[in-house]
Amino acid sequence: METGNRQHSHTHRGMSYFWKWFFAGLFTIYVTVYMPTPYVIYTPGSAEDVKPMVKVDKGDQVENGTFMLTTVRRAYANIALIVWKAFDPHADYGKKADSLQGRSEEEYVTDQLFNMTDSQFDAISAAYNKAKVPYKVISKGVYVIYNYPDVAKNDFKTGDRITHIDGQPIQQYEDLKRALMHKKAGETVQAKVERDGKSEHVKATLIELSSTEKPQKKWVGFGLKYGEKKEVAPIDSGKKVGFKESDIGGPSAGLMFTLEIINQLTPNDLTKGFRIAGTGTITPDGKVGAIGGVKYKVVAADREQAALFLVPEQNYAEAKAKWDTLDTNMKLVSVRTLDDALAAIASLGK
Repeated sequence: METGNRQHSHTHRGMSYFWKWFFAGLFTIYVTVYMPTPYVIYTPGSAEDVKPMVKVDKGDQVENGTFMLTTVRRAYANIALIVWKAFDPHADYGKKADSLQGRSEEEYVTDQLFNMTDSQFDAISAAYNKAKVPYKVISKGVYVIYNYPDVAKNDFKTGDRITHIDGQPIQQYEDLKRALMHKKAGETVQAKVERDGKSEHVKATLIELSSTEKPQKKWVGFGLKYGEKKEVAPIDSGKKVGFKESDIGGPSAGLMFTLEIINQLTPNDLTKGFRIAGTGTITPDGKVGAIGGVKYKVVAADREQAALFLVPEQNYAEAKAKWDTLDTNMKLVSVRTLDDALAAIASLGK
């Protein structure tokens, strides 16, 4: 009997230890993998071939090299990722709240996708202007990107297309400005929006707004960030540009989109067989603008064996500092304009 009791006691203690370690293991997995933290991690993203994303209807598809847009990878950090990336010289940490800037995740994504749409519009316009292709601009509606936190007093939601304000039709941003021109702060207006394919009525109270640059300049509005969708329509339908849907957001692919469109609009292969990466916003008149995260994009381009990386002049110092740490043959060139980028490409192989 005594032996049996000892065996039973030993078995009981063994099971107790098992369950303690089992739950300790589960807790450890939860803490390291599933428990959210207030941090995001930024690392080099991808350098992706632009050609599959862009098509000119009757354009020249010959391209022996490639134009590549570059991205930054932004990931919400768990404990495991924080520990792992602590040994990555190209990783940096930031606060989730700083990246969202008061927006919800849905609003952040909407903002990034609208920025990409705007960059595509500007890229087409810049390419048409450079290639001397006549075109017209068609407005496709005004959309709500997000409400400014702690300011807005309305029922608008991100992604709403504003179709009417107090019965007045809204097709472009100028229509919205005219509809609010004689309104006063504190007034409540009736709006109609298109939401998830259905028409909805929305109430909104107008507020007084001012610019941070010019606080004395005031106007009334809803406290929204808007986005106006526009289409660039060439007079020659054979030169119409189409974009494949993508989950890549932000405005920084403008320059590379422009180069790819020009390559398809013109008979010669601009790439000359080289792998050409870059980043930068573009304006319709060909000015290249600054972007964020350039040091990660330099690394992404080098990993994809780019021969040339085009960087906006304002970002060159940061890009050069990272480029200096790499063992690379990739050429780094600062550009202010589309013409600068074309000249840098033309010099490859000389």
